[in-house]
Amino acid sequence: MRIDSPAVTAPPPVLRFWRALDERLATVRPTRWGAVVTDARFPLIWDANYARLDADLTGLTVAEVERELVPTLRTAGAEIEHVVVFDPEAATGVLTELSTRGHRLSWDLVMAWDGRAAQLPRATERVRPIALGEAAWRDIRASLTGPFGIEEGEPIEQMMRLEREVLAPAGKRWFGIRHDDRWVSVAAAFVLDAVAYVDNVATDEAFRGRGYATEITAAIVDHALREGVETVFLLADPEDRGAVGIYERLGFREVARLASTRGPLPR
Repeated sequence: MRIDSPAVTAPPPVLRFWRALDERLATVRPTRWGAVVTDARFPLIWDANYARLDADLTGLTVAEVERELVPTLRTAGAEIEHVVVFDPEAATGVLTELSTRGHRLSWDLVMAWDGRAAQLPRATERVRPIALGEAAWRDIRASLTGPFGIEEGEPIEQMMRLEREVLAPAGKRWFGIRHDDRWVSVAAAFVLDAVAYVDNVATDEAFRGRGYATEITAAIVDHALREGVETVFLLADPEDRGAVGIYERLGFREVARLASTRGPLPR
């Protein structure tokens, strides 16, 4: 396993946001290395049922993580063992062992806006806040099953319940661009503890290449700045150079990489 980022530890504002987000879920059990987070309402949602490795990772082993994680996941009805690591260099052994076991290892770029407002394009009237009625939720649902690959059936139903019952009441706000009678490009802004997260940026395939994602992301940054946030950040797939390029042109810069693994629960 190779860690090729010079900045691998997520900065404090990102950690603060992530911990605050987890507190909106049902159960957070602190450990010396981070926390086990579960929510039995959403057992098929990996990010609602996982181990967060963000504290003391000295000498940490998979066995130590699983002693806390696996029984709790089983109680919640989760079927996937999911681990998110905020300092990959400090948990190389854990990541290597889980990868060797056959768990999928993936990376996210943590990109933070660098504060140069001149890089933001002027907001246009095309980008509007989304009033979350039934029609809007249908369009948001379609955006999640497309670019983000969430499976039809119970997985997407649980994701939509999470969005509607937990995240929207906690302050997650959606913005979009309409064409005819539907939202064809959407993204969300979530502000917690003076940190803004840009989430779920997606455009219908038939409407890509028109700059919609750029416009919406810029509008969300502008919205967050007017809210007085300390940091605006997002996660990006390091292999998606097109999306990374869009964010870089808007003034986002890589500040860290997160590693995560996903595989079946051990028997």
